[in-house]
Amino acid sequence: MCPVLGHELDKKKGNVFYDVKISYFRNDLNGTLFEGQVDTRIIKGKKLFDHPVSMDIGKICARLCQDRIREKVRRHYFTQLFFSEYHGRHFSFEIQNVRAERRESRDLMQDLEDIRNGIQIVHASDMEKRDSENKRERRRQARESAVRRLEKKLLENGYESLEKFSVDRRHADKWLGEERIAELEQMRLEKEKERREQPVQLSLFDMEVL
Repeated sequence: MCPVLGHELDKKKGNVFYDVKISYFRNDLNGTLFEGQVDTRIIKGKKLFDHPVSMDIGKICARLCQDRIREKVRRHYFTQLFFSEYHGRHFSFEIQNVRAERRESRDLMQDLEDIRNGIQIVHASDMEKRDSENKRERRRQARESAVRRLEKKLLENGYESLEKFSVDRRHADKWLGEERIAELEQMRLEKEKERREQPVQLSLFDMEVL
């Protein structure tokens, strides 16, 4: 029950979605035939709330909270807006198509029309998905690098060289497991044995002494 609206809130949940149209000066084209070009991009399907809300609240915010949306976008592009004014280079944004929906909807025909008009179209959900995939990939690479470093340490000094309750020992137990630790220990012992059994090479000085 909402005391402000005076009735029970809609149990269906969604979000307030909006599009941001950005026009910006292309600094990377300075010194070329296209110097001074201003490009336009529309980021579609951005969310006002970080989590789903009742559709009743969403519909009200879509009507009454557009100033809040505009301020949120202004804060996000504060640096670009500041430098565009300081250097006299164009940068502007416009809020479009504010709507309350249970899930993001896409208008393929409108996207194609915008693209034909030279506007770059990006969907916020696609950007979030790419960012999430990039974060996972960075975490995976960092984990692989840490595992390689830890395995190298075990090959050189052995598992028992790791201090009890240390971060490296915890990671070895968690990431490598008993089987891999035992395998690395066997490899380390074999390498030590090979080093001990290698014939000693005598220098010319040693030979003269003999």
